[in-house]
Amino acid sequence: MIQVYRYDENFFFIKPVPIEEQDEEGRYNIPENCTTVQPPSFIRARFHPDEQKWTEEATQEEKDTLLKQIENGKVSSPLEELKSQNAEIMVQLAESQNQAETQAKMIADLLLMLAEGGEA
Repeated sequence: MIQVYRYDENFFFIKPVPIEEQDEEGRYNIPENCTTVQPPSFIRARFHPDEQKWTEEATQEEKDTLLKQIENGKVSSPLEELKSQNAEIMVQLAESQNQAETQAKMIADLLLMLAEGGEA
């Protein structure tokens, strides 16, 4: 599993997206409007595909407004949002690992059944 970073039609960061499926050659299929380049913890991160980098696009006024909202408890801080996103990704990873373990057990049971002559 890898994580990519989705951006909108104006190249502004939307959210991280976990990618689980690989093609026949073991490569990940990265959706359009996504990059593997992780954005820094900017307020309004904008991706530049030609340069493969992110820049901060928030004005000083936007930064000051957000800081006041965080101080007043009206919005969560970017760190809190990242913690929440990380928790969601950890749940998805645990679910994937559980599915892989279940599949491995099923395969082992089928192989054992075949080795015993196909009798259940």
